[in-house]
Amino acid sequence: MAEGQTAGQGSADPYATFYPDLIGAVLRRQGARGWTVTPGDFWCHVRPDDAGLGRRQGWKLHVSATPLSAPTVLTRAAEVLVAARAPFKCAGTPGRLTELVSARYDRGGGGKFITVYPDDDDHFRRLAEELHRATAHLPGPGILSDRRYRPDSPVHYRYGAFRGSPRLTNDGSVEPMLQAPDGTFVRDRRTAGFTPPAWAASPLPLPETPPAAPGTSVLLNNRYVVHKAIRHAFKGGVFLATDRRTGLEVVVKEARRHVGAVLEGTDAGDLLDHEAAMHALLAPLGRCPQVVEVFGQGGNRYLVEELVAGRTLRAWVSERLRPDRAQVLDLAGQLLDVVAAVHELGLVLRDFNPNNLMVTPDGEVRLIDLESLARPGDHVLRLHTPGFGAPEVVDGAPSGPAPAPESDLYSLGAVLFHLLTGTDPALAPDRGAARGRDERTAALLATALADRPDLTDLRPLVLGLMAEDRNERWSLAKARAALAALPAATAAAPGSGTVLDDRTARRLLADGLTHLMDTMTPQDPVRLWPAGPSGEGTDPLNVQHGAAGVLSVLTAAAAHRADPRLRATVAEAAQWIAARAGAGGQLLPGLHFGRSGTAWALLDAARLLGDDGLAAHAAQLARAVPLRWPNPDVCHGVAGAGLAQLHFWRTTGDKEFRRRAVTAAEHLLTTAAQGRSGVVWPVPADFDSELAGITHLGFAHGVAGVATFLLLAGLAAEREDFVHAARVAAETLLATARVRDGAAAWPVEDRGADAPAHAPHWCSGASGIGTFLIRLWQATGDPRYRETAEQAAAEVYRWRWQSSPAACHGLAGNAEFLLDLADALDDPLQRRRAEELLACAHARHVVHDGLLLIPDDTLSRVGVGYNTGLGGPLGLLVRLHHGGPRLWLPAPDPAERR
Repeated sequence: MAEGQTAGQGSADPYATFYPDLIGAVLRRQGARGWTVTPGDFWCHVRPDDAGLGRRQGWKLHVSATPLSAPTVLTRAAEVLVAARAPFKCAGTPGRLTELVSARYDRGGGGKFITVYPDDDDHFRRLAEELHRATAHLPGPGILSDRRYRPDSPVHYRYGAFRGSPRLTNDGSVEPMLQAPDGTFVRDRRTAGFTPPAWAASPLPLPETPPAAPGTSVLLNNRYVVHKAIRHAFKGGVFLATDRRTGLEVVVKEARRHVGAVLEGTDAGDLLDHEAAMHALLAPLGRCPQVVEVFGQGGNRYLVEELVAGRTLRAWVSERLRPDRAQVLDLAGQLLDVVAAVHELGLVLRDFNPNNLMVTPDGEVRLIDLESLARPGDHVLRLHTPGFGAPEVVDGAPSGPAPAPESDLYSLGAVLFHLLTGTDPALAPDRGAARGRDERTAALLATALADRPDLTDLRPLVLGLMAEDRNERWSLAKARAALAALPAATAAAPGSGTVLDDRTARRLLADGLTHLMDTMTPQDPVRLWPAGPSGEGTDPLNVQHGAAGVLSVLTAAAAHRADPRLRATVAEAAQWIAARAGAGGQLLPGLHFGRSGTAWALLDAARLLGDDGLAAHAAQLARAVPLRWPNPDVCHGVAGAGLAQLHFWRTTGDKEFRRRAVTAAEHLLTTAAQGRSGVVWPVPADFDSELAGITHLGFAHGVAGVATFLLLAGLAAEREDFVHAARVAAETLLATARVRDGAAAWPVEDRGADAPAHAPHWCSGASGIGTFLIRLWQATGDPRYRETAEQAAAEVYRWRWQSSPAACHGLAGNAEFLLDLADALDDPLQRRRAEELLACAHARHVVHDGLLLIPDDTLSRVGVGYNTGLGGPLGLLVRLHHGGPRLWLPAPDPAERR
């Protein structure tokens, strides 16, 4: 291209060309020719036309900046890089840079304003020094994944991938990979730490850092001994520490220099000082922790405050699920008092939500995380927690005047909504529908309180505060009067949960299937259905987020519904998947993230269509799946592969698949280990996986899933050793169950009595564990397994309002387990409870151009993935209305049950 030519411009952002224009000015001043500047949605790429393809990987440079320093940093850096003919990229717009340095940005990627790709190590060293000289003393946050070139320099470096060579990781995501000298590929990890591969020799001498002695603690301000991290974030950590002066435990909040910087010149440190000032105002009123000290160290700011014993309001509600009326009324009154105290000081809260409220052991409410407090009209960045922000805040500008106190009234109503129901009033937006926010909120609240008639008289209070029109929201005075008028106790009879009428349920299924057919994109070479942020970087052919999971639902529905379009969609989707499933690259064994689920979906589609060629293709794919693999689990590993082999044997009668299932089971027997409470199946600590080192108890990644496969394999192959191993695994699960009030819950891993119980979902909780135990009871008749499975079901039912609609960790997967139990026990109560869970999902439905749809696990959009989106609820609806087996579990022959 010609001098400074820019490709692909065009954006509604008035500053979209600001950074490209700065680069173009440098090119013109230097008389540089043969450069291409390519703006993009996030990055602006700049490269000389004769640069060639360049290296695949190596030592790269990053330069950080703040929104104020960025024009100078970019101009000076570009002068160096253009002169050296070095390719680079930078944030595409000032808005993108603000995002890159924001307090909540990913720790592994935060601060990377400019990325430079040197030709070789000599080029790297020359550029590093020249960039340092050009940008010395200009502000920019530290980049946590990198090492600084010099102390306080905005120049950083790390080893990583240069150009696109994405490959499938062992976890089923598509990521840039690094190739080791021996030819193997490893993940290019972008973590909050400088961790180059051992084989990547640094082009610069690395400072020697002696290893910390065991038990060594961090000492801050020569006073606070840090002994635990509460959470980490790009802006800094929150820590528990001991004050050596007083011997008391304190909370220390960190603000890293230049993180969260904005054009006004403030950053996270200023917000921390502001938070300390807010504490000083509120602490005398007894509404928040006392500040112990504010200090600076190493360029960062630290706020030390007293440790308030207790639980966040969200955790408090989660532990009780059904707090009694007296507790609700008491806390509701205190919540009104907290908001009133802030408003009386002339302040607004801006982010009032259950995570920012602490309930002490004495039942007192305290406000924590005060950094969002402001005076109405102050210039602030928009801030809200999904489900708790007032409409005028959510729909407002990214920055501007702080909202009026009426916005806090909406948030107060939303917090009361959570207190009453245990769920958040989050609703994905409709499209092309006339429903108002007030109508939808009222409907969700009514359904959530259907079995709590003792709390229904609080509905006017909640809905009055949450009015969409801020001029119609109840005042604090009106809310106080309404709360004071409520009786301390009611004589309301016990209520019952809601189930959908048949017409609504059938519409949900029909509309959902229509949406799947309408949104399929066979012309897209990469993804058959659009994926959300959590699924975009994953294998497009898998079950979890990809096409195989959706195909399985369409196939199951087409088997019962005389819809030519549905059958045609199955055929088109199957062919699209089959054309890509045999392509090169790593073949992962797992059922949900690997090729086992893909092969399964293709086989079922082939049977529906009577397509022998497709069936042969599916069988070939299933035979290629590895059966010995470091990860033993269902989602990613050997147990998932074994379940698919069993399904192929059941479906085709080909004994080769039974032999392959036996091979997988025998391998799992050799990988079992002794855990704290019994047998477990660990993922090896040295395996290149995000799951390395885990020893989960649940179905997706642990004991319950592995044991389910061993049980089914033992019954199919008449191998008593496999069934025995499943029973031994069950003892681990019985020993680790946390039974309370007739309901059983489990921790994710068996780490002792202090390990918290996990939510009762399919992946890592009671739903998945119960799925195994009820099958083991059917096979053995041991009453302990049935009893614990029923206790798991009680926990699942209790959590119905704390769960998303999805299958993996939500209502669809939980309801599938309740249907398993209903079938096994011939128990209509469990079926009704499964239908109640469906009604909970429906309560959050959206209307998209006339279609009634269930949102995905984010509650903010309609995604279609089987385990994370619409696919799971639709699979449940097919089973509820048409019968048939549960998807992704081979049903044993009744003759195999003992």
